[in-house]
Amino acid sequence: MLSKRERFEKAVPVWAQGRNREMNLSLVFTLPVGFRQGRKYGLTLAASSAYMAFCGDEFVSTGPARCGRGYYRVDRLDLGTPERDADGEVRIIVAGYNVNSFQYLDMPAFLCAEVTEDGKVIGCTGADSAAPGTARFEASVYTQRIQKIQRYSFQRAFAEAYDMRRLPGTGDRVKLTETEAGVFLERGVPAADFSIEAPEWITCRGAAHYRPIAADQRIKNRVINEPRNDFKCFPLDELEVCTAWEAQGFEYTVSEPGIEPFAPTAVAKDSFVLIDMGREFTGMIGLECETDSLVDVYVLESETLTGGRPDGVDFYRLGDSDLIKWTLPAGRHSLLTFEPYSFRYAKLAVRGGSLKLNKFYVRRYSYGKIAKTLSPDTDPELRQIFDAAVETFRQNAVDIFMDCPSRERAGWLCDSYFTSRTEKCLTGGSRIERNFLENFLLPDHFEFIPEGMLPMCYPSDHNDGVFIPTWAMWFVVELGEYFERTGDRELVDFARARVDGLIRYFEGFENEFGLLEKLQSWVFIEWSHSNDLVQDVNFPLNFLYARMLRTAADLYGDNALLVKAENLLRTASAMSFTGRFFCDNAYRRGDRLVLSGECTESCQYYAFYFGAADETTHPDLYNILVNEFGPDREAAGTYKEIAPANAFIGNYLRLDWLMRQGLYDKVRDNIRGYFGEMARKTGTLWELMRSVASCNHGFASHVAVWLADMDAAR
Repeated sequence: MLSKRERFEKAVPVWAQGRNREMNLSLVFTLPVGFRQGRKYGLTLAASSAYMAFCGDEFVSTGPARCGRGYYRVDRLDLGTPERDADGEVRIIVAGYNVNSFQYLDMPAFLCAEVTEDGKVIGCTGADSAAPGTARFEASVYTQRIQKIQRYSFQRAFAEAYDMRRLPGTGDRVKLTETEAGVFLERGVPAADFSIEAPEWITCRGAAHYRPIAADQRIKNRVINEPRNDFKCFPLDELEVCTAWEAQGFEYTVSEPGIEPFAPTAVAKDSFVLIDMGREFTGMIGLECETDSLVDVYVLESETLTGGRPDGVDFYRLGDSDLIKWTLPAGRHSLLTFEPYSFRYAKLAVRGGSLKLNKFYVRRYSYGKIAKTLSPDTDPELRQIFDAAVETFRQNAVDIFMDCPSRERAGWLCDSYFTSRTEKCLTGGSRIERNFLENFLLPDHFEFIPEGMLPMCYPSDHNDGVFIPTWAMWFVVELGEYFERTGDRELVDFARARVDGLIRYFEGFENEFGLLEKLQSWVFIEWSHSNDLVQDVNFPLNFLYARMLRTAADLYGDNALLVKAENLLRTASAMSFTGRFFCDNAYRRGDRLVLSGECTESCQYYAFYFGAADETTHPDLYNILVNEFGPDREAAGTYKEIAPANAFIGNYLRLDWLMRQGLYDKVRDNIRGYFGEMARKTGTLWELMRSVASCNHGFASHVAVWLADMDAAR
């Protein structure tokens, strides 16, 4: 263990008696505090799965920073110094999700918290009693949040819906008992930015007519379905609401397509307004509104507009339930989602009544402001792309490196190889990377996947047994770069057992040539035709395997491993080269390996990136890749027999390789071609080259590294 252990002076972990394994149960913990002028107040807490803290009506924080199974990171929050005496309350909402996901580990729910005044504990979580002179948190069920609802996505926990008619009552109070928790560790990463972002425009208005969808027409897939062994959820016939099914029932008619600056506005019964944030942001969605009767309010959000419609918000574009529902009685309402969402456009639709929308906003959940910038005379398009890369990093680097802040919020390997470089470039440090890597090292073992293998993303649950063997290789390659960045020998030595375990695992798949053959589970090369060619012997993964072995040899001084890596690289290079291009794979035919004859663009980049080829060994191919490949090749119709690369990871390997060659003008042109449209449309950078998937993906922030490095070299 590397992170410093944390301890609570008086608090113990508690939860509602007998309910710490209950799905989607949210509790509200409250502690009355008599705040005194000039005294300094603080809140220390750890929780599972997630919390949101308030001091009075003021938002304080959400969290925690995620950690490995059995470990919990502790937040130390500043509640400020009052200017005058006042009675107040510390309120903490905690959601115990208790489902397998990529967002949070499926671990028992609890809260452990204490409030201090000038460093002395004045209130804490306890069971039946607390220390003399110390107040105790009380808790009740957060009845306004609907518990039995569909999952948000396969990768995240539950969707959100609220019935604000439900006022907390004495019957909602719960008996708190001490419950299980693991080891408490320091947070280790900077506090998040929770600043407010306001919309720029209302881009259209219209009618929102609702009719229920017939049962046989309802969305039903691996997310909205019955519980399975590999997917925990509520049975469909137990759902109190399925907001995705309800949202299917709306039919929209645009009546006012004009763009107007956002301002407080009336939203009539059975109508909608489309809100444009101006660019994509990630955070909790907030509304302040007034209603004069009972109203159902739906906020459907999306990164892009689809379907060729000015109101084309597809809440199910990524297979997610990208919407929130509030049922509001007459009155004034100040609303805030518990979970963060990532979007540019929000369609606010009302049913059953009307409302006055006074305020709509996003409370950010992102990394803090970045000071690094480019030279004032930088090309405006490149500056816009740099800003989009910075924004992409901020929204995907809060507690760990995430793939995307929307569909998954998961800590994927390989993605992290690129995002970790961005952290160093933009912040000057590697604090998030240290937490990210450490999380993979903390557990004794990983359930559901083979001994020695690493999860493809973590902290996450993989009940279906799926893993990506190539992503485990990227863990070692990143570890090597992390050591170069930080000199952190302690973490590298702590990782030795994991690295040795991986090597032993892969040795079981080495064939008579020393090449890996017929790897199991999800063998991933990139999002292109390359991924159709992963068996029986895939050469890009063997180029990567050689780099993994070389990195391990360098980290731990293993000369035999270095020799093995060099021999493997030579063998894979010689066997896969056809005389003009590198072939992606070979099939086993009896006792022989036969090349498939398929050559993809990404395979060529793997070869050059990992040292299987260079400008001296393969000069003709080098010149083809540099001068005839890139963002314009498909449009030009050249080399049609070579399947094009996609953003992840082929185009990133290409650009990083071109940077190594010092071909800066070529890199700048490629960056414009690949990323200009992304920066203009969402202000973030995308998972794929088209906007059919996530439009805000952490690895894509690496574009900032290339632009900053070229700027520094001018």
